[in-house]
Amino acid sequence: MASSVVSRAAGLGALTAAGQFIIIGSLPTYSRVFDPGTYGEYVIFVGALGVVGVLAGVRYDSAIVLPRNDRVATALSALVMLIALTVAAVIAAAALLAWTFAWTPAGWERIETHFGYGLAAATAIGALQRCLSGWCVRSSRFFLMGFGQFVFCLVTVAAQLSFAGVMDQLPALIWGYVVALGFQTASLATPVFRRDRPGWARGASWRGMKIAARKYRRFPTYMVGYALASSARDRLIQIVLGIGAGAAAVGRFGLAYRVAFAPNSLIYSAVSPVFFAIASRGSKLAVGRFAAGVVEALFVILVVPYAAFAIEAPALTDGLLSDKWRGTGPYLQALAGPALLLAATCWLDRAFDSFRRQYVAFALEASFTLVSVTLIAWLSGFVEAVSVAWAFGTLAIIYYWTYFLATFVACGFPLADFRRACVTGSLAIAVALSLGALAHQLPGLPLRLPAYALLMAMVILSWIRFRGGTEIIRLLMQSRVGDSAEGLRT
Repeated sequence: MASSVVSRAAGLGALTAAGQFIIIGSLPTYSRVFDPGTYGEYVIFVGALGVVGVLAGVRYDSAIVLPRNDRVATALSALVMLIALTVAAVIAAAALLAWTFAWTPAGWERIETHFGYGLAAATAIGALQRCLSGWCVRSSRFFLMGFGQFVFCLVTVAAQLSFAGVMDQLPALIWGYVVALGFQTASLATPVFRRDRPGWARGASWRGMKIAARKYRRFPTYMVGYALASSARDRLIQIVLGIGAGAAAVGRFGLAYRVAFAPNSLIYSAVSPVFFAIASRGSKLAVGRFAAGVVEALFVILVVPYAAFAIEAPALTDGLLSDKWRGTGPYLQALAGPALLLAATCWLDRAFDSFRRQYVAFALEASFTLVSVTLIAWLSGFVEAVSVAWAFGTLAIIYYWTYFLATFVACGFPLADFRRACVTGSLAIAVALSLGALAHQLPGLPLRLPAYALLMAMVILSWIRFRGGTEIIRLLMQSRVGDSAEGLRT
């Protein structure tokens, strides 16, 4: 049965948030069990998996949502698994050869086997997980996706801490991650046990895979570079900043980046699958109106919390972090603006997939990566690190706004809805910053927090009363995603 977009997104977001709380709540225990160096090696493993995951399927898994015919989607799933198993086999063979002929670089000998075999296993299981997620979007099983994410977080913590008692630290982290990924995949596969098998459980032919590969060739052509550019950009920025400004600046910038952009993953997990389901079936007019409405609503709701966080960042960091982390607050202030804009628009990339405009997304992401890395490399040699962070933040704001505009232009969405969202957002940020600065003058955080809450309520109520927020809310509440939806119904 069809269900409200808001209820689907809320359920998916709540389960994803619950999983993230488990991860965050377990950090004190992790700090006692695992050494920083070992955890750093594990971070390298997860980063390597992110890069390999793009190649293990060459983004055909993102196309599974689009075909109206289940047979084409099944062929795409089989194609992804064929590529992923091939990549996993190559990784496992490389790990075996490295161990047999001692090819491993000095200092990495003790982890080569677990790292290589763990990466191979996670590559194969992760490809299946992404395929099943695509089928969940096709059948509107968003709650199942959220449950799978919750299971992954829960099992990750339980498995890694349990394995730490019977094996070395790094193998415990790696294989705990692999086991959790397996549990998540198994939870997404529960529909196969029903009497009427879903489409993905049926076979696929070689001819079908060839046809599907040719039909959706835009995904490997453009989206592989797009995904690799976005995943590599953060690491390149940290490298060039460290070369010019030193390791301490990288640490403060990295911590600020992680905190400021943390809500984006939750919002993306909650909104992206639902929007993808709508965009893959709806008309350009309806999808554009829905997209602009979501961006406008998210921006209005988030603008005061982000503004308050930016204003209070220096005091918060100096009060909560140790003395060696003093000076992190200005980095948070520099990144709060782009983090807010990205939080409101991070899920729009699915529009490029749905309307076959991937080349635009690739051009945007590659250009931003090139310009941002070059800018930081140039500035970090003769400008203080905080100024570099402000320069990056300003560039990122311009980029994310350009991305928002390019989405509407490239996909043929009505620009009137885009302009309305921009005007509303500009008014909201002006009110939030001006009145937030007044609230900051109150003595003590216990008095300022209620003032910020009152300001947030005032901004939202003013949006509802004077900017037609009621119509936006009604549009979102009345939107439906059904198993056999032919479009967006409002």
